[in-house]
Amino acid sequence: MASLTLRAAAFAALALGVQATTIELPPCIDPFRPFIYSGCYADTGSPHALSLRSQLDQQDMTIEKCVSVCKGNGFRYAGLEYYGVCYCGNTVNGQELDEGQCNYPCTGNSSQICGGTDIISIYQDPTFLPVDEVTVADYDHLGCWTDDSEYGRALAYPQDQVNGPTLTTEKCLQACRDGGYPFAGTEFGGECWCGVVIGNGTFSAPDAECNIVCNGNANQTCGGRARLNLYVADELQSLEPCGYVPPPPESSSTSSVTSSEATSGIPSSTTTSYTLSSNTATSSSSTTLATITTTPPPNTTTKPTSTITSSICKETVTLPPTCEYKCGKWCSSPLPDWDSPQSCFPSHANCFLQVAACFKQAGWPGALECFGFAEWCSALNSYCKGSGSKPGYGICSKKDFWNHKPPSYPGGLPPPPTTTVITVPCLPVSTGKPATSTKPATSTKPATTSTKPATTTSTQCPIPTSTSLCNPPKGNKPPVGGIPLPVVTCNDLLPSWNSGHHFKLYTDSDSSKCKSYTRPSFSQACLDACQEQYDDCVDVYAKGCKEGKYKTDSYAGAVLKCKEQYGDCWLANWGVNPGQKCKAWGTGPW
Repeated sequence: MASLTLRAAAFAALALGVQATTIELPPCIDPFRPFIYSGCYADTGSPHALSLRSQLDQQDMTIEKCVSVCKGNGFRYAGLEYYGVCYCGNTVNGQELDEGQCNYPCTGNSSQICGGTDIISIYQDPTFLPVDEVTVADYDHLGCWTDDSEYGRALAYPQDQVNGPTLTTEKCLQACRDGGYPFAGTEFGGECWCGVVIGNGTFSAPDAECNIVCNGNANQTCGGRARLNLYVADELQSLEPCGYVPPPPESSSTSSVTSSEATSGIPSSTTTSYTLSSNTATSSSSTTLATITTTPPPNTTTKPTSTITSSICKETVTLPPTCEYKCGKWCSSPLPDWDSPQSCFPSHANCFLQVAACFKQAGWPGALECFGFAEWCSALNSYCKGSGSKPGYGICSKKDFWNHKPPSYPGGLPPPPTTTVITVPCLPVSTGKPATSTKPATSTKPATTSTKPATTTSTQCPIPTSTSLCNPPKGNKPPVGGIPLPVVTCNDLLPSWNSGHHFKLYTDSDSSKCKSYTRPSFSQACLDACQEQYDDCVDVYAKGCKEGKYKTDSYAGAVLKCKEQYGDCWLANWGVNPGQKCKAWGTGPW
């Protein structure tokens, strides 16, 4: 997840109207193909060698951090200069220099080089096609779009060299193509704009609102007042954008990317040679993989200090199933049982809190089944509200709900709980009568039979509602693709709560694996939820559009909607205060 500092800086950039007029997206945290070192270049500053100056903290900069933010924002190049200033861009506007002139150590890793004074170390994403292979004909028209957002321009980069009385659609597309920009737009008859992403607060508009002819061709339309004719060339976008999942490996392959390489964005241990030819760079490298060695503990025996030898006793335990509702590669944790409407609602909350985990972990195309899981959770909510008054329904219970809405599981219902016998050390033998004993040792209820861990009731509390404490994106519109914002609410685990982490972002069926937050970092929890929703939106909805599962949007159009929603969500939750919510453990936020 991107740091709060990064997003604060991005918001400041938005407010100040710096060169990039769109919100800087977070760094890419998914594995991706390493960037290739391309050389040492001059950066005179008019214009800069790379177009976007990142708002990352330059006092703690590494190559990995810079290439990750450029990857996350869809740029072809990443560059570092003056110890730690990170830039991103689609073309390099500078002269190549002797390698020795890039000699400043990076602030976050002194063994790495971060350019020099007005000198920049350039890295290239190898997953882009060369610009020379793309023509104006590769741009597709996306229709008429708004350009009147209070958050900045729809496209960030004006093309003054073609603006004016002779502008045509072709001239604008050519300018954006030459700059390596996948998005192009014409506006108000004589303005040309280019961008890597679409600005937040930008929406599709009726075609009739783009009604001003181009200054250079009266047969063409060049937007309108605060309206863009928008175009996109997918060929100028990365073939492996952030979040890309490669296909299964074939029997033979000529290249591979190791997990350590892909995660960091640069090879972990390599011997590399580079060749630059116009817009491309190639490399050959050998990568050393880490080997993990485990050593079993020594086989030793310690004699008991007591003269009394403990015998082995048997204990009967009931084990719940580990999987209840299966979607692709993901399984839900079993819902707690219930016997009344009051105890039913916490089970519904438990169900809904797992929806985000489903979209995140089910994989493709299994994630499409998560919509069914979400509907199943909604059906449980309806059951909790009115099971006692519905004809044909029995006593409010999990079994009764299953009879009407069984969970999805291969081959039918999930397996029932199992009972097993385990061996445990016997309790110490007491030769005297306990001084405070008021209950006979032989209870009528076997103390050794358990259906859940003894720590459950004392260290974990049920979440009685699945209502998130974060604000919905601006306008409170239905989520793009039906993928909800993950829930941020009170922490259900007492040890974590006692450490000061009162809030939790629920993105895993096992809540102990979910990220928790202190009260001052509550806003960051909501911003992280926005990022999780954006990732799921691209990985599920946009990919579904690309593969024909949905007919509502093109892939590019779907990604635009996901980015627009992310920006709106981020703005709605920037600096949000939890107030008095979650002030005491186990009481809920209500």
